[in-house]
Order: sequence, then structure tokens, then C-alpha cells
Amino acid sequence: MASERHRVGVIGTSWWADLEHLPGLTARPDVEVAALCGRNAERLSALAAKYRVPRTCTDWRELVSGGGLDAVVIATPNALHHLQALAALDAGLHVVCEKPLALSVGQAREMAARAEAAGRKTLTFFTHRAVAAAVQVKRLVEEGFLGQPVHASALYLSASHLRPDKAAGWRMVRAESGTGVLGDIGSHLVDLVRWWLGDVSRVAAQWQTVTRDRGGVATDADEEVSFLAQLASGAQAVFQASKLAAGRGNYQRVELHGTRGALVYEADPGFDLTWAGRVLAGRPDQTRLEQVALPPELARGLDVPDEQAGRNEAYRRLTDPFFAAIRTGGRVAPDFGDGAAVQAVLDAVAESAERGSWVDVQ
Repeated sequence: MASERHRVGVIGTSWWADLEHLPGLTARPDVEVAALCGRNAERLSALAAKYRVPRTCTDWRELVSGGGLDAVVIATPNALHHLQALAALDAGLHVVCEKPLALSVGQAREMAARAEAAGRKTLTFFTHRAVAAAVQVKRLVEEGFLGQPVHASALYLSASHLRPDKAAGWRMVRAESGTGVLGDIGSHLVDLVRWWLGDVSRVAAQWQTVTRDRGGVATDADEEVSFLAQLASGAQAVFQASKLAAGRGNYQRVELHGTRGALVYEADPGFDLTWAGRVLAGRPDQTRLEQVALPPELARGLDVPDEQAGRNEAYRRLTDPFFAAIRTGGRVAPDFGDGAAVQAVLDAVAESAERGSWVDVQ
């Protein structure tokens, strides 16, 4: 029924769950956040009260096996994604999982295969596919604006790791995160370029960790990564993701160049006044890029000067296909298959950075 509300459980009570998933879900009229799980009982109680969640638990297994849910959102450290997603799928739940999907492409592909076998819908949470500018670039590429793609240049920059008082977190420890900046923000770049131009076939990478101790905690995950890439289409690309870029908040810029034109996606989500982003375009007979007006239907709701309202609208757009597919069937994108494809690139980049050579994406 159109009025039916999906009962969703959320595993994870981090700042990100409080900023993104809980407000995004509670803003949806077709969703009831029915259960919340977190290891910190005090934090769990506070968030449950804030979002009026009736059921809480400190063990995620209890949430998954307790019944009464249609879907689960996994917003936990990367090392837990594989185990939690498989358990949720085995319990008959549809699953939204944060990126990167797993610690390895083997784990990610197992998650995708289990979902397919169970007939469950999945969503890999690549937030920035919902930015209006990103969708407009997708439209223009599909319309042939670029011609034959030749080159892509992708940047994602933040200054967050330059703060001397930055406390150690699980994303800085490879045993819990798999990779650092590569998986956290580099995965967004890989997903966007792959969405626009197709699969990556091989990579040559380098990375670095500048601060290896934070408050007595050893931090071994990458703080900056850059890599060359060959795309399956024949186009070439260069990627850089860094949390060591002074003056940057959450800055993203991807340039796409082809035989007929160029497109530039630019956004600074959470720091821009809106969640709309910008698109610039150029033609071979021009010597400058010109900003492209975003279609009203794409910008609407994202172009408001209210950061949380724009974030909630982006959340709705990203999750709409997931909940629609639960009701009526159909494909979700990006699903676990997309998440696994990105994970294959991340694995190859990590291997290349450690080996110092080109590595094929498997």
C-alpha cells in the first residue's frame, strides 16, 4: 500500500548517524525508525530520545534477529560491514550500508551475491550521487556532450587531519578501516567517475601518512592518496584524495574531458551554502569554462540555504530508489554490486601503493 511505512533499524550512533542517517530517515514520511543500536548506552539513549526511536539495544545481533523490521542501515566501522550485512540479509532484511562496502573486494562480492540470492534490495551509501550537479553531469555525459572521453581529473580535499589536536579514530587504523582517506573520501571519487565514464581497469598509486601517533594511539591508515588510472573505455584519469589540504572543508572537483567538450563538477557539501553544487562546461573552440544552469527540477530542495534541509533532500533522493524497490521491485543504484566494483578499485590502489607498480583491477 502507498501509505505503508517501512520499519527501519539503524546500527551505529556516531556523529554521522546523527548528522545524516537519523535525520534523513525521520524526514521521510514513508519510514519509521523502529530500532537503534549502539555500543555506548548513554549515547544510544540520548539519540533514541532525540529521534523518538522506541526500541534500543547495545548488541547489533539483537537488532537484526529481533524481528519487526523491513530494512537496516549499517553505519558502523568498515570492519563490521561484512558480518553485519550478511546477518541482516540472512534475516530477510533489505540493507543500506555505508561506504566503503567492506575490507576487501572478496567480502564485498560475497555481500552482493548473498543479497542477490536472498532477493533483498541493497544500497551502498555514496552520498554525492544525490548532489544536483553530479546528476546533471551524468545527464550531459549520456547526451554525448563529451564526445569520446579522453581524460578525467578528480580531487577531494579536506584539512581535517592537519589539526594538531585531532583525536585518533577508527578510520585512522587500517585493521578497522581497511584504508584511510582512500576508502573514506577517495571511494566517492571512484564511484562518481565510474558512474559517469565506466569501470577502471588498472591503477598506479602512492599514499602517505604524515601523523602516525595521535594521543598515544598508533595511526597507520593513509592520510593522502593519489593514483593514475586507465579506464575500460580507454580514457585516462588521475585521482587525489587528501585530508592534509589547508583551507579546504569538504571540497570536490572532477574534470571530464572528451573530444567534443569538457565538464567540471564542483561541490563542497556541508560547507557550500547549498547542496546543489556547480557544473562548468567548455567546448574546443572556447578558452574558458562557463557555468551551466542547473535544471530547476534538479536544484529544487537542494538549493536552499539550510544545510540540514538540503542534506535531508539529498538523503531522500539517494534512498528513494531503495524504498521504491522494496515496494515494487526494480534495481537500486548504487547497490552492493556497485559498492563491490568500487571496492575492487580500492583494493588495487592499496596494492599498487604498497608495491610501487601498476596493478590491474580484478
